[in-house]
Amino acid sequence: MASKRKRLNLKEKINVLEVAEKEKMSVRSLAERFHVGKKKISELLKNKEGIRKMWVLNSNENLKNFKFRETETSEIDEVLMKWFRSAHAKNIPVTGVLLQEKAREVGESLGLETFKASNGWLEKFRTRHNIPFKQICGEEKSVNPNEITDWIGKLKSLFKGYDDRDIFNADETGLFYRVLPDKTLYFKGEK
Repeated sequence: MASKRKRLNLKEKINVLEVAEKEKMSVRSLAERFHVGKKKISELLKNKEGIRKMWVLNSNENLKNFKFRETETSEIDEVLMKWFRSAHAKNIPVTGVLLQEKAREVGESLGLETFKASNGWLEKFRTRHNIPFKQICGEEKSVNPNEITDWIGKLKSLFKGYDDRDIFNADETGLFYRVLPDKTLYFKGEK
């Protein structure tokens, strides 16, 4: 009985390319080893540069349905991922709307008049780069500890002339209600 063929995800495709280079196996033996057709192995070997580029750009190793092709949005993806990583490193909460707006801005700067950062584009971008959406909880990284001591000194001078009963905590007022989003996009597997 013939073995059942399967579709390879991105990680498995990279594994096929590594085995092909190291062991110098034929297309037929690679197809038998990974339970896929010879045509699929040939396509992988022809498009190895594209697959490797997708591996570097993409953090979703389980991605199965993708075709690597240079499109007008490929450049937007690269610029947007650099911006997203930078914002993520600075603990800036990034929502889908903010990501779409940044994508439109990048598209305009690249001269892509027809690009629309639609909801469908956003979902595909999140899938390509393995970026889910989650609730922000805790205040672990909300304030830089080095700035606290400077601010305490400034507060004492600001409070002169006021009674303690006239001083309120800002988060107890409506001033900062819903200033920052309570959900953010993040890389899967990170806290």
